[in-house]
Amino acid sequence: MEDLINRLKLLELDLQKLDSRLRKGTAIGSKKEWEHILHQTRKIEEFAIIQLAILKQKL
Repeated sequence: MEDLINRLKLLELDLQKLDSRLRKGTAIGSKKEWEHILHQTRKIEEFAIIQLAILKQKL
């Protein structure tokens, strides 16, 4: 459970970085930059899955 919470915190930091990039308009760019955004999008999915797992364990 503690591992899930730690991972959740790391993912939350990554999401904040992505949000900052998108707000600055720096998401437009090269293939490498878009691959990085795709990777961060996968982290959003992982973030949601972990949140659901934590909620289910609390119930």
